[in-house]
Amino acid sequence: MKYIYPKLLALCLAIAVYCNNRSVSNYQQKHKVKDNCVLTVKRGAFHFDSFEVTKNKIRYSPTTSSQIEHHNYKETFLDTLSTLGFFKKVEAEGFWNLSEKYSSTSSCKSELKVTLTINKRSKTVICEDYENNCPELIKYIDKKVVELEGNRLDRVFVPG
Repeated sequence: MKYIYPKLLALCLAIAVYCNNRSVSNYQQKHKVKDNCVLTVKRGAFHFDSFEVTKNKIRYSPTTSSQIEHHNYKETFLDTLSTLGFFKKVEAEGFWNLSEKYSSTSSCKSELKVTLTINKRSKTVICEDYENNCPELIKYIDKKVVELEGNRLDRVFVPG
């Protein structure tokens, strides 16, 4: 089949491809900003380690003096949909409404510091004692992050 205007057809095809690619990149740029979610959990007492959860990755960082088997820096890739669901659940349960600090009068403290950053909004909640006077949402976040990391780095409770 012979086209009457092959140059015109090629020009129209090139313009269509350009417009299609431009709209895809604009869409990706708009939605990239919305997916900027970071959750940082820092544990004190006998742990002194931290976890950083992003939409597709979790990083575990122990203290430099730790020599225990599973206490090495580790990065694990996660399922993006389940992680974004976790972020939405934390928001829906009222993370933004929590107080910034939960104090404790006990002598044996196990500090827990949780920082949530979504887009440019950020909040840090500090619990001086994980066992006493710590909201259930913060305890849930700690357990879920340890579960996502996968090395069973559960809390150590020492009587005292």
